[in-house]
Amino acid sequence: MKESISELVSQYESGKLTRRVLLGAIAFLTAPNHLQAQTSLFRARSLNHVNIRVEDLSRSEAFYSGVLGLPPVRKVVGAGYALDFPGGGFISLCPLSSSNCGVKQNPQKGDIDHFAIGIDNFDADRVEAELKNAGYAQVRNASTSVFVADPDGTMLQLSAAGYDYDL
Repeated sequence: MKESISELVSQYESGKLTRRVLLGAIAFLTAPNHLQAQTSLFRARSLNHVNIRVEDLSRSEAFYSGVLGLPPVRKVVGAGYALDFPGGGFISLCPLSSSNCGVKQNPQKGDIDHFAIGIDNFDADRVEAELKNAGYAQVRNASTSVFVADPDGTMLQLSAAGYDYDL
């Protein structure tokens, strides 16, 4: 728990979390166990990002910046571009023309390629083993993240809460 609280404080101090989000997360972390979900493999802490396949990066950036007031894109892993939320997390715009951006086979414009959740006490090898032991077949360990397909084939990326995808 100390590691999680330290990570939250670091995110707050760097401006990635608002005071309200910080306090809510600390309250949740310190809540009695009977108030928290008991049946999950992992404890989710944050929605890190959503990766959307786009046909025209400039057009998509203009849309999300204009509608949501997000800052200009910054480059992230592969050919992806991030539009950052002030409280942490981002929308990743992934050009269709790029083959190294995203994990979905045969992507189409507008596809949600995958989404990423930050979890407590992330260790890629342990997460991979627990998912496989629980019977999930489509699991891929990418060292800083582990990917697993949901029942409909949407890819869920698990990583450390607060993991930064900067290049």
